Amino acid sequence: MIVTLLLGLAAGWGAAFAEDHLRGILARALSVEPISFQPVEMRAISLTLCLLAAALLSWLFATPNAVALTLGAVIGVAAPRLRDRIRAARAPDYDG
Repeated sequence: MIVTLLLGLAAGWGAAFAEDHLRGILARALSVEPISFQPVEMRAISLTLCLLAAALLSWLFATPNAVALTLGAVIGVAAPRLRDRIRAARAPDYDG
């Protein structure tokens, strides 16, 4: 179960990095240079494909558990944003 949680965490965290690569792959596959997906749609597609890959790896190498995979993905998506907010709250604002 911990392996599935870690796979979900990696999928959620890595979805933001996979988005640019996915945009290029889709542009080449669909033969459309200016891809017509909105940024939110690309983020959702990227997260979905990363979760699919994590689910397949979990099915092959660990005990598949949908709750652990989903919880890991939520933490993976939210952790960078929460970390940035905590860092911003700690930093003094001398300009304001």
